[in-house]
Amino acid sequence: MASTFMGLNISYSGLVASNAALNTTANNIANVETVGYSRQIVNQSASAAMRAFAGYGCIGAGVDTLGAERVRDIYYDEKYWNNNSKLGEYDKKQYYCAIIEDYLRDDRGTNEVKGFMTIFGEYQAAMESFSTHTGEKDFALEFVGKAGNLCEYFNILYNNFQKMQTDVNDEISIKVDEINSIAKEVTLLNRQINMIEVGGNTVANDLRDKRDLLIDQLSAIVDVKCEEKPITDDAGKETGMMQYDVSIVGGQSLINGYSYRQLECVPRQSWQKVNQNDVEGLYDIIWTDTGHELGLGAKNARGELEGLYEMRDGNNNEAFNGTVSGVDVENRTVTIKVKDDYLKDISKSTLPLTNGQIVVGGEKYYYDSFSYEKDASGEVSYTFKLSEDLTKNLTTARKNKIGQSAYVGEQINYQGIPYYMEQMNEWVRDYAHHFNEIYGVDGATDFNGDDRTGDIFFTGDDVSTGNQFDLNVSLYATSYNSVDDAGYFKLTAGNFNVKKSVQNDASTFATHTIESDGLSKYDILKELKDLSTNKDKMVFRGCDAQSFLICLMGDSALNAQSANSFQEIYGNIEESIANSRFSISGVDSDEEAANMIKFQNAYNLASKMISVLNDCYDRLITQTGV
Repeated sequence: MASTFMGLNISYSGLVASNAALNTTANNIANVETVGYSRQIVNQSASAAMRAFAGYGCIGAGVDTLGAERVRDIYYDEKYWNNNSKLGEYDKKQYYCAIIEDYLRDDRGTNEVKGFMTIFGEYQAAMESFSTHTGEKDFALEFVGKAGNLCEYFNILYNNFQKMQTDVNDEISIKVDEINSIAKEVTLLNRQINMIEVGGNTVANDLRDKRDLLIDQLSAIVDVKCEEKPITDDAGKETGMMQYDVSIVGGQSLINGYSYRQLECVPRQSWQKVNQNDVEGLYDIIWTDTGHELGLGAKNARGELEGLYEMRDGNNNEAFNGTVSGVDVENRTVTIKVKDDYLKDISKSTLPLTNGQIVVGGEKYYYDSFSYEKDASGEVSYTFKLSEDLTKNLTTARKNKIGQSAYVGEQINYQGIPYYMEQMNEWVRDYAHHFNEIYGVDGATDFNGDDRTGDIFFTGDDVSTGNQFDLNVSLYATSYNSVDDAGYFKLTAGNFNVKKSVQNDASTFATHTIESDGLSKYDILKELKDLSTNKDKMVFRGCDAQSFLICLMGDSALNAQSANSFQEIYGNIEESIANSRFSISGVDSDEEAANMIKFQNAYNLASKMISVLNDCYDRLITQTGV
């Protein structure tokens, strides 16, 4: 039989439920502008009915308030994290592509920015004036000055790209620190959440919101995958606690419940370079516990870190690679046969001349120098002299490496900073080589009538010695050595310069080879003028020499357009996903206002019910007599 006061208990349970709902609504309204906050609702269910053992059967026993729970859909979370990684990648690419476009600008008018086309135009104009005033040294001096300006343009542009590479490298370190910080915070939250939720009676809503907000931030840096599963005791019974795991970059574990792994940025030593143009101290990202690299070169890697990595190291898939064709254990040399056309052309070389690292058959070695050989059939092979310094190489390569692959640096399918520097080097080497061939032709003569056969005009500054390179090995030589031979492969946009002897005395400039009828025929100048526009004399990517900037600006424009397009696409997708996620998890002021009225009415009704029952009990107890 039901208790006489059962109705009072039922009304009280309704009063408690309505009060909890009102408090939760107040909390939602208070956090309407809180980033990462998920709307909360009070879960309630009908209390177990009481069997009255009378004709009318079971009697309802009121309502059970189960607790407040946040409204969240993991489906939209995962979609958001996946898209956010792609957006983060193209955010970084868009930013740095815009900088590259600024570096390559060539604007005329009020806000003039002198780029290659302007400087090269002035250089050509000076050459034209020189060719019509060949007997006047002032015009020779002006031309030498304009040639110096051309060299300085490449020097500055090269240094700007190296500075940008340093900036990108520093930002990579910052992002790695952010990953480590987020991993630590998520691990602490995992522990706090389980301390609150143990037993399964309480949900740590606010802590879960904080954790999801951290994963939102992490997903912009790297691709993430999260998994939450129940923790069971030895008997297989669920404890109410959950294990929360996070993996990044193609499934590598970052967080495992209460433990997390750390990443470390290890700067490359001066003898660990993989690209001739790289600045020193570029970071390799490794796991501190295993020493293994994070592997941003993976195809499924995404996020800001991936965008920075591709911008810093992107080489358009043109890194050195080949097959081991010979190993000399005694002399510590490894010979690599290559097949890609860009590796057979020294003007495109990006190999560190000395102190580089090479991976042979999956093992990393360090070399002191390399040599190049091209046989009569056009086959090309490189022989690397491995360092004898045991702090670099503990062992030397063995014969069993023959037939295995070898490479220097990863092939990264993106036109990043190394790509643009390689393009500059290629143009500088090609132009200097063809210019010097014409300039130092047999019988070349200067203003003073001195023989200048074999002389060069364009060269490079040797930073280590303070001298200039002789460039005595042709760009198309069939053999060379990276240390012993002063070939054009030592020339870069960063050290490109005019020969100092000509800078100091313009009268030593070679202008002609023959004289007839008492008038000088300045055939060398004529040939040099033709070099800029005649594709039979020099071709750069299918264009003439003066089209250098057009080619590079085309590359940068396409890369910027691609980055802008993808950034806009993923930005729009993120906005759509965020709206869908907000429609479920977000706090809507109008909806909460309606809930407030609804729960207020429920509270008032429950209060009224208690008041009515109070009158009934008063009548029953105090006013009913025998």
